[in-house]
Amino acid sequence: MKLKTYLIILFLVMTGCVAEVNAAGIFSPDTLTFRFFLYGQTRSFRIKASAYADSVCLRWTMQRHGITFGGAYYMGRESVERGSSLCFMQPALNRTINVPASQTAFIISREALRSLRSTGRMTYGNTLYELADSISCGLGIGSLHVKDRVEGCEMWIIDNDRLPLIWKMSNNPLGIDWCVENAAEAFCRTDTSLKIAFIADPHVQAVDSHPDLVRSLASELKSTRLFNENIFAFRAALDDAVRRGIKLVVLPGDLTDNGQTVNVRAVREILDSYASLYGMKFFVTTGNHDPSRPYGEDCVDGNFLAADGSCMAIASSADVAAGSGVKAVKVDTLLHCCGYDEIMAQYAAYGFSPDKSYLYWATPFSDYDYDGYTFGKAVAESAAAKRRYVLCDTLKAQDASYVVEPVKGVWLLAIDGGVYLPVANKDGKTAYSGTSTGYANTWKHKQFLIKWIGKVAEEARRHGKVLVAFCHYPAAGYHNGADSVISRWAGGKAFNMHRNPPRELTDALLKAGIKIHFAGHLHQNNTAVADDGQGHVMYNIQVPSVSAYMPAYKILTVCGDSLCRVQTVVLESVPKFRSLWPRYFSEYRHSRATGTETWNTDILYSGDYPSFCDMHFRALVASRYVERELPSVVGDSIVGMNGSQLMGMAGVKESPEQPAAWTGLDLVTDLYRLHFAGSLALRQIPQWRISQYEAMLRSLEGKKTEDNKLLDSLKNICLLIKYFSSGAPDNSFDIRLK
Repeated sequence: MKLKTYLIILFLVMTGCVAEVNAAGIFSPDTLTFRFFLYGQTRSFRIKASAYADSVCLRWTMQRHGITFGGAYYMGRESVERGSSLCFMQPALNRTINVPASQTAFIISREALRSLRSTGRMTYGNTLYELADSISCGLGIGSLHVKDRVEGCEMWIIDNDRLPLIWKMSNNPLGIDWCVENAAEAFCRTDTSLKIAFIADPHVQAVDSHPDLVRSLASELKSTRLFNENIFAFRAALDDAVRRGIKLVVLPGDLTDNGQTVNVRAVREILDSYASLYGMKFFVTTGNHDPSRPYGEDCVDGNFLAADGSCMAIASSADVAAGSGVKAVKVDTLLHCCGYDEIMAQYAAYGFSPDKSYLYWATPFSDYDYDGYTFGKAVAESAAAKRRYVLCDTLKAQDASYVVEPVKGVWLLAIDGGVYLPVANKDGKTAYSGTSTGYANTWKHKQFLIKWIGKVAEEARRHGKVLVAFCHYPAAGYHNGADSVISRWAGGKAFNMHRNPPRELTDALLKAGIKIHFAGHLHQNNTAVADDGQGHVMYNIQVPSVSAYMPAYKILTVCGDSLCRVQTVVLESVPKFRSLWPRYFSEYRHSRATGTETWNTDILYSGDYPSFCDMHFRALVASRYVERELPSVVGDSIVGMNGSQLMGMAGVKESPEQPAAWTGLDLVTDLYRLHFAGSLALRQIPQWRISQYEAMLRSLEGKKTEDNKLLDSLKNICLLIKYFSSGAPDNSFDIRLK
């Protein structure tokens, strides 16, 4: 049966030939709104599409006389892949229609879509349709316009393998017009081409191909990130993005632990593989660990794990080993830490250099604009030698910033926030500081970059592009307003206070028109909404590390030019993350036999990867944050007390129905969990415990505690828990661009 006949039957059935029976119908923001026009009459119904690798389910709803009707069409693998005509089975109220294998409903088959792409023709329902042109149905969403040359019927089909939706019909000789009114906005919520994954701070080490690089678990438990499991977590995040059909992936820095050649090559090989197998496009920027210094450096480390469980040292050169006083068991030049030129060359295909597939690409040093862009000009301006600026006096430095349009309508702005300042000169060589403070030095020493960001934002507005900025470093404060409490109680370096960007930088980005800014560096899940009071608003979205607590990444869905949606995905499953545990047990046995440092083996019985990261984090809080960041009374007294004692000290009566079954260390760990993971921390912190913390704060807030260090610290811990629990949404939320 021809498409036009099917539509008449479907239209009549849905508007007048159904019994009026209630059905559950929820009109969510990503529901497709279909509108039919028949002889001057208009009828609407809505469809929620769930498209998977091997099936499609379409749940329809419509309203008539104030009553909602609904049902569904289900298409299995054969139908979705090779259907050759449209289904004309009547909608069934409150039932799911299993579409015959030879048919499809509201979509064409993937085989027909491939035929259109390769030959410009498809036969559907015994009717030949020919490709007229390829246009955009909305921001970045491709659409194929086809015609029946005999009778003049036209269709517009979303050019998408997972859901090749027929979103518009026109010029039907029987007087039917069909259009999905919100195709651009609603479809992009399921359209994989407009979903962008942000995976931050993987700190990859090539332990699977270079087993000598496995580090001891003792050293991991004192580190702000894991070392050995990272490569497996990185692959797991990419695999999850593949399953979701995501093609665009942004990596905002610290891809490796210190830019070691062996690890940089491992990352590049992973990116090459996923680009080749799944058509992914990657866009990277520099972090303070890649490069760790502008011109690279040799390194030596003594915490690599030997086969017998002992620790050994490996150096990238004999000279650096001799200079450090560490006796290297092995010298491996692949451990050399890369500088800018090497990093940019290794990742050239992933944003640092132009590509023919990009619709636009430029740097702060380009001498062309969007209107005058050509690929040839971009290549000529992309050389590293042309991307240098004067840092101070005559000293030149590299900048790796760029802007790229990978799909129509979306610009990704990669901001290189690294500034390596000269600090000494030894043996004729300049020594440089690191860049962990991020945007603070960018504001002081890269004003040319700030001006260029403003120029890019203005050009994006002028050409109607959605601009998404990303940098390794945060562009707005990330303490949910708790800065003064932290500074007064714990000092200027606790909770990453010293890495706060200067307000002048935040205001400059706001004034420039940056509305969305993704960052890593802090291994934190957080959303900061900056507002200058003059109508400028910017969302700084902190992307958690996949190699620390809580392991997760972010997905940005661009929904037209007025709405973006952010989703946070926790890495629930990481294959092979337990693969090194036998070596950890050997390490533990060796430590006990030699009387050296041991650790709690409970971590090696973690049920899943998030639990493993949480056990690592608990050890980190006890060994690092309590000792280095908090007033001494916390470590000396609070962490050793139990919940009943602390609640009693706060003047709160413990309920017999819900005893305070926690310790002071649990209290401090929960504080840091909330700081680093935001709402994701509630997976580990039960609500009854939060309620008890709140009760202690209510009791302590009205009391003068400054003269009692123990009580004052308890109050400030509970106060910071309140701050860290009450920020902007950080899990799933929408951003209105207009």
